[in-house]
Amino acid sequence: MKSRIFIAAIAFAAFTVGVFGGLWAQAFLMPYLASHAWFQNLEFVRDWNERTTVIREVREVVVRLDDAVERVASGAEGTVVGIESRNSGRTITGSGFVVTSDGFILTLASAVPQGYEVRVYLREGEEFVSADVLRRNFQQNLAIIKIDRRNLQTAGFTNADSLRLGAPIVMVAKSLEAGDLITIVNQGNVRTKDKNFLRTSMFDKNALGGAPVFDLEGRVVGLSTFAPDGRLVAIPSSVLRAFSGF
Repeated sequence: MKSRIFIAAIAFAAFTVGVFGGLWAQAFLMPYLASHAWFQNLEFVRDWNERTTVIREVREVVVRLDDAVERVASGAEGTVVGIESRNSGRTITGSGFVVTSDGFILTLASAVPQGYEVRVYLREGEEFVSADVLRRNFQQNLAIIKIDRRNLQTAGFTNADSLRLGAPIVMVAKSLEAGDLITIVNQGNVRTKDKNFLRTSMFDKNALGGAPVFDLEGRVVGLSTFAPDGRLVAIPSSVLRAFSGF
């Protein structure tokens, strides 16, 4: 009996030493060896260094993506607008973005139906600005509206055709909720695309229709619409530019 206990104690001690030895090697010994040129040629040091580099690269990619999304959202704050259309007690909300500094705004035709009073909200805490609908195409579901403002921040376009499948994209919307104008950000990827639509991995509510979709450089690649299941399907920038003339 005593011999069994003795053997178990030795096994436990060896296990404990092995665990702490492994931790010590990972935390101190291997970094020391990898930092000296003579040891870097050893195969087990090279293997450890390559695995560590992969982990670092994955972490750096995640951090860079998060930073890029934050930059896009921050940069879009001045160009994305909230839209509210009213008629006889009925209210439709949506979003849009400024395409010229003198007040031309691109949005969805469904967000600004005929016969509705259209209001544009630029920033939280500011009064709405009345808008005129200059052009509306229900087949394409696109509209150009105009507000009487100058020196507005604008967003530039990029060619959505150049986006690769899986490319990261960011939707930035402004929405009226309980009387407050809030900014909503959603991030996803391009799933499929054709000349008329960019289908994405993002899901959101239909009330955010008309929100611009950006690449990670902050350039507009499309305008948000939503499928019945809530999936974001963007109208690509080539269609937006052909419709708007900008």
